[in-house]
Amino acid sequence: MAIVDARVRIHHPCPYCDLSTRFPRTLFLLWCDNRRDTVLVSSQNREELRGVLAAWKRGFHARVLLREGNDALLIVPDFEWRNPPSVTRMARAGGVWALHPVLYFGGEETYRFLAPSRAGLHRLFRKLRRLGAVEVLSISDSAGLDSVRTVPASTVHLLEGLTDPQIRSLVVARDAGLLEVPARSSWASVARAQGIARSTFGEHLRKGQRKLLENSYPLLRAKLGSRGAKVRHDSRVLG
Repeated sequence: MAIVDARVRIHHPCPYCDLSTRFPRTLFLLWCDNRRDTVLVSSQNREELRGVLAAWKRGFHARVLLREGNDALLIVPDFEWRNPPSVTRMARAGGVWALHPVLYFGGEETYRFLAPSRAGLHRLFRKLRRLGAVEVLSISDSAGLDSVRTVPASTVHLLEGLTDPQIRSLVVARDAGLLEVPARSSWASVARAQGIARSTFGEHLRKGQRKLLENSYPLLRAKLGSRGAKVRHDSRVLG
């Protein structure tokens, strides 16, 4: 059986999306076991995190399991709502599976859906558009369960081992348009704005890019291998 794999961004009125709208710079990652929700909260700074945690406790009776720096892990016990309808409940009713975690950021929630057909997905999209805005980020057909099999292929978290300067350089490079073709800024001007030397900025950026590639390499290799592709290289070029 073919599996259709889609990633969809949704903005609609719901308690969690409303909270994300109040704190648009804080990231929420949500896992649900049908009885309680587990939420990883990641804020820009500790002051914002305090406000976010207070809102979770006040609105959802959330309990903090672990707090570290600007991040916290929460448990939300037995919290459900009927109106407006839950996206995951609508998906389940339509024979579509929502894979966790669900990502909340900037007042929007991003889902990964699996469905046995595009028709089932499109029916779900039509229902969701009655609630709010729906943006289909990607949709593709996959042979069998390959799309699911490759999900756990990465053995580490994507950000494992990245330092704060490397993460900052990656974000700044993206925001400044350094990664676009052609680039919208120069390395020297971006480094100067960060108050560091061009060579230092470049070193942080290259190391950050390499670490991201290393962390995602098993998943990339599995995806490439699933299509029957073979990687060839010339050792004289690679050295």
